Amino acid sequence: MAANTTVNIYGTEPYKGLTNSSKSPTPEVFGLSFPLGLKNGNYFSKSSNIEKIKHAIRQLLLTEKGERLMLPNFGCNLKKYLFQPLDETTFDDIKQEIVTSFSNYIFGATLRRVSVVPYGDAGPMGGNSLSVTLIVSLNTDLSNMFDVGVVIS
Repeated sequence: MAANTTVNIYGTEPYKGLTNSSKSPTPEVFGLSFPLGLKNGNYFSKSSNIEKIKHAIRQLLLTEKGERLMLPNFGCNLKKYLFQPLDETTFDDIKQEIVTSFSNYIFGATLRRVSVVPYGDAGPMGGNSLSVTLIVSLNTDLSNMFDVGVVIS
């Protein structure tokens, strides 16, 4: 492999930003953009860094355990909490489920905060929607935080 090439999931491509400075550039990691579909004329568009992490987190939160054939433990099982009482115990269980799955399947990011609240009109006996928001930072830039939110219904 040539010295001036980088490798990503699409193969090799020349690196155009190589300079003789003492600082080495931060490598950019590419992955598939989700959801798959026609975007900018391509079915398989790519995403990188923050967008890649956001897509991976959304996919993790919206997947139930057992849905992925080769990764049966991938996911968070959040739908099982939809009609549970909205108390501290339920919210703590949801947060623990998210933290455990995040640490097992999301690489390159640090989870800073998890927020779970009822979404829409719901009484204390349970509801049919939850809003989950995660505050996350990239491991390469801990000062740059961003949020990822999903609604479970």
